[in-house]
Amino acid sequence: MGSVGNGSGPWLTVVGSTMIDQIAYAVRMPERGETVVGDRFAEGFGGKGANQAVMACLMGARVAMVNAVGDDSYGERTIANFARYGIDTTHVRRVPGSSGVAPIWVEPDGSNRIIVVPGANRGLLPEHAAAAVVAQERVDAVIGQFEIDQGVTTAGFLAARGRGAVTILNPAPGAPISSGLAAVTDWIIPNETEFGIIARAAGLPDPRRRPDRRRSDQRNLLALAGPADRHGLRGPRRD
Repeated sequence: MGSVGNGSGPWLTVVGSTMIDQIAYAVRMPERGETVVGDRFAEGFGGKGANQAVMACLMGARVAMVNAVGDDSYGERTIANFARYGIDTTHVRRVPGSSGVAPIWVEPDGSNRIIVVPGANRGLLPEHAAAAVVAQERVDAVIGQFEIDQGVTTAGFLAARGRGAVTILNPAPGAPISSGLAAVTDWIIPNETEFGIIARAAGLPDPRRRPDRRRSDQRNLLALAGPADRHGLRGPRRD
């Protein structure tokens, strides 16, 4: 049984990803086949789902995390980090193999190159997400994003609907939303780039156009001001 936070706010369940950021800072990036000497290195806890869980907890919510981590030291550290924040880790599964990682190369001007390796995040299946939501003592909202398979989020959201909970989707990294997931999503919260992808997929001629509520009567869309910055809010990072 994972530890449970005692926040006095809403009860939230996050169905999403965890990553370990592996950040190398260098004056310039290497060319193909070249080795360069870096300035410094840092590791941090990341993943869009983990960030959502931690920030919700810090804002007073009672949070449960639904995820899969590997049987490596990163998995152990991830679960321990959630516990420090008081996040319920009952439904964080341990699966064979590597936890999710994100090697990040950063130049002095902040430009970066990122490779996301989902690893154990792929071990979270639709039936796991649905069962976790159903098992919650109380759930006011279920939150998801796109760093895990959309089918997993769909199953979690469908279970949330069955319990009368609000479903909130942050469609990042940007990708078209499956019709099944869209059908069970109450709130879609994209940044500017993600909004453009959603708008084009919906056939809107101008990505900045307000959504036609006649075509989205069961969903709400709130666009964030600017593009996502992976080096902005990364939740429990330890830089």
